[in-house]
Amino acid sequence: MVVGIGKYTNKNEAFPLDRKTLNQVFLRSFFADASRNGETGSSTGWCWALMPGLKQIHKNEDDLALAMGHELEYVSAASPVSTFAMGVTLALEQQKSDLETIRSVRTAASAAADAFGRALFSYVVIPVSAIGCCALAANGSMLGVVLYFLVLALLSAGLRYGMLYLGYSKGVRAAESLTRHSEALKHAARLAGIFMLGAMTFLFVRGLEPDLFAQSQYQTVSLAEGLEEVLPGILPLAVIAVVWHMLTKKNRSLLQCFLVLLAISLIGALLGLFGGFFHSPLPLPWINMM
Repeated sequence: MVVGIGKYTNKNEAFPLDRKTLNQVFLRSFFADASRNGETGSSTGWCWALMPGLKQIHKNEDDLALAMGHELEYVSAASPVSTFAMGVTLALEQQKSDLETIRSVRTAASAAADAFGRALFSYVVIPVSAIGCCALAANGSMLGVVLYFLVLALLSAGLRYGMLYLGYSKGVRAAESLTRHSEALKHAARLAGIFMLGAMTFLFVRGLEPDLFAQSQYQTVSLAEGLEEVLPGILPLAVIAVVWHMLTKKNRSLLQCFLVLLAISLIGALLGLFGGFFHSPLPLPWINMM
């Protein structure tokens, strides 16, 4: 038998993968791109990440070897969104689909997910996180540096987890939808990146003005103020979105919406996130006590 070429011996659809197995794939996906090379891309790490699922699906050793063989073909798994293609591939493997179908869908889904994920992180996530955290780090606080890495790590983990389960639950339909709209998604990410580049230019050019630069050491920039500099009106928009979601999707009352907003306001004020005239009594490291 030539590895990666042939047909499965057992063509009966396998049982759905349990959450424990999918979580193992999710954890392994963090290292999927560690074996990247010019010939097969991330295929070695990709296959290793899928192994918990492939072992559950293919009990026949020849079928497992066949699955591993075609999963070792060229594939890219550089972005956190690539787990979407992993989920789609596992769904097709579970259905014991034809190898050519799995190969073509995997190639298209992984390429679209990788391109969109790169654009999303390069043009949107990293610039937004950097600008927001620079406002905190401008006063010499280490929180800006720690928060920057923490935000990127949490977003990466959340995307990997959510996209894996989305791809596995929706299967080919999700892959077709992503492939069909991949160009539009990449274009939207580029436009958002251009906007963020303009915001960064405005902030840094403004920060280089002599009088403002001289005063910056005596100013405290809150998280809310930093967001307003980059995305004017983002906080009121977020409040409207939260209230709309609670009223329409959760069927909550106006009183419940008011209590939630009140709790968020009090917590944010105590943590010194919103600035304003209220000074937090807590000795928090990111609050300038000058």
